[in-house]
Amino acid sequence: MGDSILAWHRSTGGDIPAIAARASGATVTNQSVVGARMLAGIPAQAVPGDWDWVILDGGGNDLLPVCGTAQAGATLDAILAGAGQGATADLARRMQAGGARIAILGYYPVSVDGGPFAPCQAELAELEKRQAAFAAATPGVIFVDAGDVIDAGNLAAYAADRIHPSRAGAQAIGTYLSERIAAEN
Repeated sequence: MGDSILAWHRSTGGDIPAIAARASGATVTNQSVVGARMLAGIPAQAVPGDWDWVILDGGGNDLLPVCGTAQAGATLDAILAGAGQGATADLARRMQAGGARIAILGYYPVSVDGGPFAPCQAELAELEKRQAAFAAATPGVIFVDAGDVIDAGNLAAYAADRIHPSRAGAQAIGTYLSERIAAEN
């Protein structure tokens, strides 16, 4: 569940969840939607079921219109405050109630070329910090930092729009995500 980072390359089977599924031999259903927001849309992607793992990203599209403004803090708090309040925590707990473990995928850094999210670097860093803290404090939740495999200077990992992952970037993230989930099984 999530935004375009997870949805990108879905039409060709090269999206991050599909790559993670192939790497692990698992079956995946990708509910992500381009443009989805954690505060409006991503929670509605939840499909009841007997899920072993739920891959979840989101929050960037909520932050983009408010980055650098007085509204940014309130938006961050609504997405995820402390180590357990906000839409991300609520959605994770809802999915956990059905027995799933949660892998929160943090965004990779804004490229050295910039791009539309360049003004949001501070807010995205804070979101990642909160996601990691929530995962550390919540049994059954892990945080997977896409920045561990995507370097801001490696422009080949970014699509031409400098927002989404290239095929190579999606491959790196999907493989890493699979490895991190496998380490928890």
